[in-house]
Amino acid sequence: MDPMMMVGGFGGDDGVNLFSISVNILFGFVAGLMLFIGVGEVLAYGSTLAEQLIKLTGYGAQMAQFGFATTAAPYIVLAPLGGLAVKQLSAVRTLKSFAFFAGAVIVGVAAAFLSQGYVSTLMH
Repeated sequence: MDPMMMVGGFGGDDGVNLFSISVNILFGFVAGLMLFIGVGEVLAYGSTLAEQLIKLTGYGAQMAQFGFATTAAPYIVLAPLGGLAVKQLSAVRTLKSFAFFAGAVIVGVAAAFLSQGYVSTLMH
C-alpha cells in the first residue's frame, strides 16, 4: 500500500471496529423505534431534541429567522446517523463484515423493542 495513503488515517484496513459497531447499533435502535413506535412520533421527538440543542448553542434565533430551526430539525438528528450507517454498509467487503453489520443492527432493533415502553413515556 502507498505510504501516502496512510497519512492522516486515510486508507488502510476498513475492518470492523468499535465505532462502526456503535454506529450500526444506534442505527438499528433508531430504525427499531421508528418501526415499533412510529415514524411520526420519532421524528417529532427528534425535532424537539434538535430544537433544544439549537437553543443551547445560542444560534436558535439566527436559525429561526430563516425557518431552519423548524423545518430541518428532524434531519439534524437523522441525517448524520443515516449517513454514517450508509458509509458503514458501503464499507462491507466480505460476508464476515456484513454479518457484523447485520448483527449490530439486529441488536439495536432488539434494544428498541425491549425499551419501547420507556422511550414512549419519554416522548410524551
